[in-house]
Amino acid sequence: MSEIRVLLLTDVVDSTKLSEQLGDQLMAEVWVQHDRVARDLLISWRGREIDKTDGMLLMFENADDAVRYAHAYHQAIGALDTPLAARAGIHLGPVILRENSEEDVLRGAKPLEVDGLAKPTAARIMSIAAGAQTLLSAEARAALAAPEWEVESHGHWMMKGVSDAIEIFEVALPGKHVKAPADGEKVYRVTRVAENWMPVKEIPNNLPLQGSKFIGREQELREIKTLLGNARLVTLLGMGGLGKTRLSLQAAFELIHQFPDGVWFLDLAPISDPSLALSEAAQVLGVREEPERTLLQSVCAYLKNRRVLMVFDNCEHLIKASADLAQAVIKAAPFVRLAASSREALRIPGERAYPILPLPLPSVGDSVSSLLKSTAVRLFVDRAQAHKPSFELTEEVAPAVAELVARLEGIPLALELAAARVRVLSVEDINRRLNDRYKILTGGSRVLQERQQTLRALVDWSYDMLSENEMTLLNRLAPFKGGFDMQAAESICGSEPLNPDDILDLLSALVEKSLVMQIEEANGTRYRMLETIREYAQGKLNDSGEADDLRVAHCQYYFELAKQARDGLRGAKQGEWLARFEAEQDNLRAAMSLALSDEGLVDPILTVKLAVAQQNFWVLRGHAAEGRAAVTAMLELAAVQDSAMVHAHALYVAAVLAWSQSDHASALKALEPCLALRRELGQAALLAPTLSTIALAKLSAGDGRGAREAVLESLALFRQCGDAGNEAIVLTQLAQIDYFNGDDEEAARHLQEVLALARTHKHPETEAEAELITGLIAFEAQDFDKADLAFARSLKICLAAGDRRGVANALWRQSQVLSVKGEWAEASSRLYDALTAFNAFEMREQLLGCLDDHAVLALGLGHQELAVGLASASTQLRNNARLTRPQRAQARWQAWLEQLKEAVPASAYEQLWQEALGWGSDDLLRKSLALSLKRVAARAQ
Repeated sequence: MSEIRVLLLTDVVDSTKLSEQLGDQLMAEVWVQHDRVARDLLISWRGREIDKTDGMLLMFENADDAVRYAHAYHQAIGALDTPLAARAGIHLGPVILRENSEEDVLRGAKPLEVDGLAKPTAARIMSIAAGAQTLLSAEARAALAAPEWEVESHGHWMMKGVSDAIEIFEVALPGKHVKAPADGEKVYRVTRVAENWMPVKEIPNNLPLQGSKFIGREQELREIKTLLGNARLVTLLGMGGLGKTRLSLQAAFELIHQFPDGVWFLDLAPISDPSLALSEAAQVLGVREEPERTLLQSVCAYLKNRRVLMVFDNCEHLIKASADLAQAVIKAAPFVRLAASSREALRIPGERAYPILPLPLPSVGDSVSSLLKSTAVRLFVDRAQAHKPSFELTEEVAPAVAELVARLEGIPLALELAAARVRVLSVEDINRRLNDRYKILTGGSRVLQERQQTLRALVDWSYDMLSENEMTLLNRLAPFKGGFDMQAAESICGSEPLNPDDILDLLSALVEKSLVMQIEEANGTRYRMLETIREYAQGKLNDSGEADDLRVAHCQYYFELAKQARDGLRGAKQGEWLARFEAEQDNLRAAMSLALSDEGLVDPILTVKLAVAQQNFWVLRGHAAEGRAAVTAMLELAAVQDSAMVHAHALYVAAVLAWSQSDHASALKALEPCLALRRELGQAALLAPTLSTIALAKLSAGDGRGAREAVLESLALFRQCGDAGNEAIVLTQLAQIDYFNGDDEEAARHLQEVLALARTHKHPETEAEAELITGLIAFEAQDFDKADLAFARSLKICLAAGDRRGVANALWRQSQVLSVKGEWAEASSRLYDALTAFNAFEMREQLLGCLDDHAVLALGLGHQELAVGLASASTQLRNNARLTRPQRAQARWQAWLEQLKEAVPASAYEQLWQEALGWGSDDLLRKSLALSLKRVAARAQ
């Protein structure tokens, strides 16, 4: 019989190496000392020795004693004449204890033997610890009772032979440092699979955590995992409610260690526009459209050499778009595996369709023990206990449960919906009410229709069990895409016959009845419906005649929210508002779609207002391509063209988005008519930012003189309007232009004025930018200490303000100073962080500059051939993007190229340069990141 015990497993690190150094005789003496102190400590902490090798397997009554023993043990063996270090793992769980007789002990058996899963679990936890480090399982951490422990989580880890991830903790005494587990790669990006473990958190993924147990489907799970090892695309087929999504997510989670480059979940359910499927996939992967490439080509190029698993969920309503994307990926990326869920196959080469059937049903008259072997029954019982903890499968209730499971034909969603009723009804009552509603369709595929009708009957029944107000609210929730929060539900759904104060209780009732899911996120509680339920509610809403009114209310609400978020992005809570924007993207897309449609429900001008509100978010979070497509569509609307003010707004957004992607020609093309329209309107408050943006675009295009003319006019207009905040921004731009034109003295004078204004008006982003330019001027003057101080001030300001783009710029410039000083390890660290950020934010000009500096880094580290390749590919990418280096940067680059040519023979140089011209942007990015990451990891070790 099993008992709950705490197991501590230790292992002395590098013992074999030490034995080789000392010899067998001396090492034997070391082991004697080790064993003596290890066993003496057991008395103090009430432990018991179970086994002994290069460490010990020990058992304790409680977790606190095990941890105290581990700390004392580490200190004791570290103080031996020959100091030792050991790793330790602690786990609490059921063990099977077997006491051997004295006779067996005399024959060589151990007095006490321990079996059960707790022992290998403790061993695997111990295996990832470093010397003098103690790691704990979640069970052991929860059992700690003493208040003095400092405990830190090291994330979730996949262990060999264990299907679920295990969260690993470390505990330290007060004043002791908690450090990361062994193997420096865990702290950074995992590039290989170790024998027994793989860190889940560190493998890039966006798999949603599930709030309930995964029950059953063991055979299907095994077969799907096997298929994904061989087939390029596995499509899970079946009607709604069979658990295709949950099964695909479980398979992805258990296979995550086989895909070190990422496992990505693409939820297509909220998307109604097929053209957005590709955009959503690109956003999930973090891919941006590149010059002279379509977005699809960019996605395929990104995946080309990566080991990635992608899960396409709910493909049926976007079947062609899903199939086109899947086929393109399969052709371009040989190491990528795809899992899809759909009501019909994608029908592309390489697809393996896997039908998902209802759960197997128990036999009539089965006993309780037999029923508990039925997956369908276990699922129902588990979900029923979630709603009513006292629910049990007794002999009395067993027949009714067996009948209910059979009537619902093992459909997981149906079982979960029925289980929600156990809170207020007996299983017998549920059966009686369901029988009254149960009708079978005839004709066509009778089996399929029975299943569909079963689910429909249950949803109908669940719906009819609602109060009138609960029905009304469920219907009105249908327009939400991708979830919503309480405030949105109250605002949009709280009209007659409901009022906003009703929504909290009504929504809570819908959550309890499993018709709405409640999701706890970092920024608060959100709600969403399964797509099957949302579609059902949409049908009811259409029948009610309220659908159009609700869609308009939804659109207006999210427009107002977008305006609040736009203003929030300008303040200290920028990060919070960016997260809010991101969470509501599907709802904002739905609002934009309605405004762009020809249904006439809302004023088309709202499309431009939505674009203006989302402009900065699109730039900051890499949605510029999506925003440009929307603006292109709205510029075609007659209502937009007929209003000079609205037309100018749309052109301005188009220009800003183009500039953010370094498409300066398109930015200037939109800004010219925008400027003309705003001059006609004569509004200085609108004309000034237009001129300021023109100045930026011209400067980026290399026209320093034209940029100066535009910025001076903009500055005069802002001063005329008394807008000190924007005056500081434009003065910063003027300093940039003077710096570009080589007038460092004039630039410095403007910067002093900027810093005074920014500090007075609490404008941290402007202050940080001024410090950055101050550093650039000092860098050009070769006053590297002054430059470093200015960049450090800029970094500090940006970190405090949550300005991640500014942080990346400051890190990049710091890396340049460090490179000049030959401090390559520190330069590598900053370059890696900067390049990652520039890529994520689609800051193309900065990205190219950072790639140039990776070539400089390669030469500094002695990788001459790699330096040539990186320089060639970076130059080629810059030429493709039609982006020239600023004059000063170009002069430094030419001087550095001469240095590189001296380090590499001429014939080899030319060959390496030509070979690298074939690298794609993804190849260049990967090689650059690998270079800086390798150096960072080496430094950490």
